[in-house]
Amino acid sequence: MSDVLRRPLLAVPVLLTAVAGLAIVGIGVGTVAANARTFGVGVAAVLVGYGLMLLLVAWAVTRRQHWALGLVVASSLLHLLVVGSFLTTADRAQFVGSLLVLPVVLATVVTAVLAVGRRELDRVG
Repeated sequence: MSDVLRRPLLAVPVLLTAVAGLAIVGIGVGTVAANARTFGVGVAAVLVGYGLMLLLVAWAVTRRQHWALGLVVASSLLHLLVVGSFLTTADRAQFVGSLLVLPVVLATVVTAVLAVGRRELDRVG
């Protein structure tokens, strides 16, 4: 196990970013299954690419790459904005789904920002 994952302020955002990456890859695969037309395949490719990028960034943090922790903060802020926009929808399913995801996104944002502010990667090892 990586020393990075032994520090809670690093482990939480790294693991939640990896989970988000896996979920987005799964959504991309589901998009192709639901819509195999050109548009569906294009959307799926973007989702799978973004999900794989999140997995790569999470992995890079475990290798003590400071730039990657900045991308964890940036992606979690983006996810917070996306969830916030879904909370304004009239569609009940999207609203409830966003409420369920919101605590995970907030935990990722808060722990990632704290990890950067406290220079947690410098304390590893």
